[in-house]
Amino acid sequence: MDWFYQRLGKLAKNAFASMCVFGQDNNNNISGVWVWRGHDLAFKLSPDWSVDYDSYAWTKLDANSEETKKLVQQYFSWTGEDKSGKKFNQGKIFK
Repeated sequence: MDWFYQRLGKLAKNAFASMCVFGQDNNNNISGVWVWRGHDLAFKLSPDWSVDYDSYAWTKLDANSEETKKLVQQYFSWTGEDKSGKKFNQGKIFK
């Protein structure tokens, strides 16, 4: 995650994220919740930011949904499991 965050340094003024690793070494998933200004993917605004953003699946969350509220709580508190049942391992905040 560090290399991803380094490239996005200038985005920090306008974004916040909690990225999590679920599972163990050689059997894990990385996912996260990103919050930024606007309604579209911010990564398309700069070539530096868009290098590998399309390697990830992006889903716009509904702020009024109970499911979204639970997901955000999980990612911000670094607890629980991902959709495949892998337990939280470690996390990193982007700000």
